[in-house]
Amino acid sequence: MKRIKKILKYIGITLISIILIFAGFLGYMTLKDYRPAAIEDIQIQNKGAGKDSIPDTLSLFTWNIGYGGLGKEQDFFFEGGKMVRPTKEQNQAYMKGIIDIIQGMDSVDFLLLQEVDLGSKRSYFEDQVKTISGVLPSYSYGTAVNYKSLFVPQPVSNPYGKCYGGIVTYSKYDAAAARRFSLAPDATWPTGLFMLKRCFMEFRYPLANNKDLVLINLHLSAYDDGTVKQRQLDTLKRKLLSEESKGNYVVVGGDWNMYPPGYKPILKKKDVIVEKTGELGYPGPNWKWISDTTSGTNRKLYEPFVKNQTDEVVIDYFLVSSNINSLEVKVVDLGYVHSDHNPVYFRFVLGK
Repeated sequence: MKRIKKILKYIGITLISIILIFAGFLGYMTLKDYRPAAIEDIQIQNKGAGKDSIPDTLSLFTWNIGYGGLGKEQDFFFEGGKMVRPTKEQNQAYMKGIIDIIQGMDSVDFLLLQEVDLGSKRSYFEDQVKTISGVLPSYSYGTAVNYKSLFVPQPVSNPYGKCYGGIVTYSKYDAAAARRFSLAPDATWPTGLFMLKRCFMEFRYPLANNKDLVLINLHLSAYDDGTVKQRQLDTLKRKLLSEESKGNYVVVGGDWNMYPPGYKPILKKKDVIVEKTGELGYPGPNWKWISDTTSGTNRKLYEPFVKNQTDEVVIDYFLVSSNINSLEVKVVDLGYVHSDHNPVYFRFVLGK
């Protein structure tokens, strides 16, 4: 009987210790949780390197670079795969390919990048913003952080670890201002401690006609049933309608994590990310969705990429105000060699 009591006592002590450790971990993570304000000014780096005058015809491309960790050999545990991160050698090879592509885009006026790491375990703590900026000396740029967690415990056997990254806009023209706008986060406490704090970032350019060009870079939520994305779209809508009421020119680009209106891919497996489709008439009747649906912009991560076997979808594209006229939009099909996304090129003209 004494032996049983002794065993039960040890079990009780062990359980209490585990509970206290877990509670302490949650408490520490809560104390250190990233809590951005609703609107924050973004410091524009390398300001003065760009041009002052904005022409009528402009070009940009958007690309989710997948933090240099989601090239064609990778799958991902969060989407039904087994891998957590690439090897360091793979990461370096992916980043070299990404840098080469970006460096070759130096004639483009604006670059909207998503999933760019500033110091994460998954990308071997490289400051990718610094690396990319080094090959774009004539561009000014700004970074809006959307992922800042000291430690992501999943998967338990091989934790994801520290995550620190965001979205970055590069510009050949000097913006008057840049701001970060918070969106509904991916999840509430305590899960939200380890998930992204979503946002969009604007760059503003005063024009000769006393209007502004407003360039918005965004990355909406992925793993939700559409509810979180709808809240994010509601926030974005208020911003866009406010700019429209002033007669400003607005271009929104990035990773929407949802399909453009009218697009219905044929999938071999259920899409664990996209549970929502953009709506015609959003945010108002005169706005225009601009996408190229002839090629995929994102491949699924339940397996390493195999052409004509792995599912591909279109989730990277643009939304523009009525006074923006599209000249060309085209997916740059790279075969997902360096990232699980393909870049999308867009050329447009400011209307009168």
